[in-house]
Amino acid sequence: MGGRPTRRGSGGRGPGKKRERRGGLRGRLTRMFALVAVLAVAVTTSGTVNSAFRVIDRLNPELGLGSLWDGGRHADPSVPPTAQQLVARDARRRIIGSAVRSAVFSALVAVIVAGLVTRQLTRPLSRLVEGTGRLQAGARDVQLPLPRRHDEVRDLTGAFNELNTALAHQEAWRRGLMADIAHDLRTPLAVLRSEIEAMQDGVQPTDAAALGRLHGEVLLLARLVTDLRLLSLAESGAITLTPTPLDGREVLNALADAYTLRVAEAGVTLTVSASAPVPLTADPDRLRQTLQNILDNALRYAAPAAVDLSAHWDGTGAVLTIRDHGPGFQPDDLSRAFERFYRADASRSRDPGGRASSGLGLAIVRALTEAQGGTITARNHPSGGAEFTLRFPAVREELA
Repeated sequence: MGGRPTRRGSGGRGPGKKRERRGGLRGRLTRMFALVAVLAVAVTTSGTVNSAFRVIDRLNPELGLGSLWDGGRHADPSVPPTAQQLVARDARRRIIGSAVRSAVFSALVAVIVAGLVTRQLTRPLSRLVEGTGRLQAGARDVQLPLPRRHDEVRDLTGAFNELNTALAHQEAWRRGLMADIAHDLRTPLAVLRSEIEAMQDGVQPTDAAALGRLHGEVLLLARLVTDLRLLSLAESGAITLTPTPLDGREVLNALADAYTLRVAEAGVTLTVSASAPVPLTADPDRLRQTLQNILDNALRYAAPAAVDLSAHWDGTGAVLTIRDHGPGFQPDDLSRAFERFYRADASRSRDPGGRASSGLGLAIVRALTEAQGGTITARNHPSGGAEFTLRFPAVREELA
């Protein structure tokens, strides 16, 4: 027959737990404080008795009481003690007895106070240990009460609570990300499966059009996987960058030249505004990819309205702007513009099915920009349309 299992968790009260507490920080602090207090009481009591004996010896030499240090113990035993010697012995006993009682009482009070003080000092640490154990066990709703005193322990507890909150948000984000990835992978896979099964059953002919549809779904899957890998590398800091002094004006002119045919097909007028060189430091390939993602987004949602590209120096760094003249962002869309897999209202897009985008374009834009030390913001322009602004710190001498 099996024995009953022994509880060994953090909430156990067995001998092991008691030994752990006695050997823990609280027990060590209690013993240390108590020892210091007892030593202080002993030294103080000894000094007080010594001082009392000296004062009495100096005040009563003419009375013949004898020294209170020995209480008449060294007197001649054949000679009966005098009344004065008896008084000296009694005074010695009373003084020493009172001192010993005071010392014992003070030592007990010191031990009790030391225990209470160390308990108050270590209670937040015990809560931190317990909270860390719960966090390690998988709990993400652990929030510890902050100590009253504004000290390092309170700061540590606050940091623990903030860390736990961040972990909870990170885990919720990770779960949502996995769900989004599964959803976006499931759609093209479902299309591929249905197309292939229809061909196998003879319902749909295996012709160039069908193969073209299958090829499009494969390209979409490949684009999604590539974008996911790029986003992961950029956000983790593992992406390889080659910072190079660039001219923002030349970068925008090259982008406009590369998109000549595409903007013509979309019926978009693309203009570049930059009256002087705009120095910045960035990886040329990643910067071009960032601007292409933004421009693709503008062509998808703003065509056939015009798109303006501009670059200038604002005194602290280079500023690159891409603004379209389309309908702009809806309030919900603006607050979630850089979220992964978030797509705006499909009815406002030239790609109503959302099949041409992985939903990661603007998330990649932000990750690549921040990886190069820049920042990006999105807003609705006061005159209409959406506007993306990239800022890169630089020094003007870079292009000299």
